[in-house]
Parts: sequence; C-alpha cells; structure tokens
Amino acid sequence: MNGGDVAAAASRRRPPGRLGIFAPWPLVGVALLLVALIVFTPVLVANTHQPGPGLLTQAELVVDKISTNATLHFYVWALGETIRYDEVHVGVATLFNWSGTQTMSWRTLNWTKWYNDSDALAVIVASAANPVALNISAHYVSPSGSTWYAGLLSFYVQQSVPSGSESLYSASGTSGVAVASPLAVSNNTLPVTILLADVGAGGVP
Repeated sequence: MNGGDVAAAASRRRPPGRLGIFAPWPLVGVALLLVALIVFTPVLVANTHQPGPGLLTQAELVVDKISTNATLHFYVWALGETIRYDEVHVGVATLFNWSGTQTMSWRTLNWTKWYNDSDALAVIVASAANPVALNISAHYVSPSGSTWYAGLLSFYVQQSVPSGSESLYSASGTSGVAVASPLAVSNNTLPVTILLADVGAGGVP
C-alpha cells in the first residue's frame, strides 16, 4: 500500500465532524479558557469604582476659569473622578493681601467658609474673591487601608493693562503639592490639575 492509499484509509477512518469544520478544537479550547478566566476572576467583571487590594486613590484639585468671568471654579475629586471619599473638607479664605509674587503668610489666613461632605465623589467650590485660598483635606478608606490627602493653596488672578489678558498665580503651603505659576488664563492652559499630598492615616485631624 503506497502513501496515497494510507492517507485515504486514514481519512475514511476519521471523518471530520461538522463541529470540527466550523469550530476547530484549538480555538474552542482558547474560548473556553477565556470564559473560565472571566467567570472565576471577579476583578474582570465586578462593577466597582474602588481601587484594587493594596491600592489607594490619588486626590486632586482641578482649577478652572474663563477670561470673561471673574469666578474661579475648584473641583476636589479623585484621579479618574470615580472614587468615593469618606470625608472631604474645603476651607475658603478671602480678604487677605497677596498679589501672587510675594511670600504667603499662611498662618494669618482666616477660614471663613467651609464646604464639608461625606461619602462624596467630589466637592465643588466657586469663588469670585481675588485672591482666594483653599484648605483641602480628603479622607479615603478601603479594606486595604486609609489615608488623608491634603493641600493648602492660594490663587490670584492678575489682569494685564491694556491687553486685558489674565494670568493665574498660585502658591502651595503643603510639602509635596506642586503648582505651576503663573499660567495664562486661556483654553490652552486651563483647567489645570494639582495633585494633593498623601499625608497618611493620621496626617489630618
């Protein structure tokens, strides 16, 4: 029996089934493996916005302003905007003397207004005061631990004459919180994001 006869005989002994034609077994195996991974790995299918085990979120302050409006808008939320904080506190200080370039006297600020929320995704503050300072703290709790995020910041908008263009001056009184100053008030530079400092579980009373 030559090679052609052997192949023909083997073909007659193992006729291909219809399933084998449309779903080759290697592909079926890969598909079954993927289904098993999805079913037995909750992280892949869980509808959750919380960080995974061992991870904590990062809080941030977003600063926004348009040149045709005197109001500064501040947004305190998490990176990605989908983390719920146990506590968020934002103190606002106004009526102090600072023009953006000299050293800030943080100890003399009077926090006349507070925005407080719990189990919140974000706290939004708007102020037409110039200058204005913020005292921010956000507390995050998860099964893997807890921490406070904090930032002490001041802002001043300077208008140039006669062009009318505006510049946003910023200062930080918290170690680890970096600000860029000055920034042009335009659609190309604002809004700007400022990462708050992780000060640990006992960092903010």
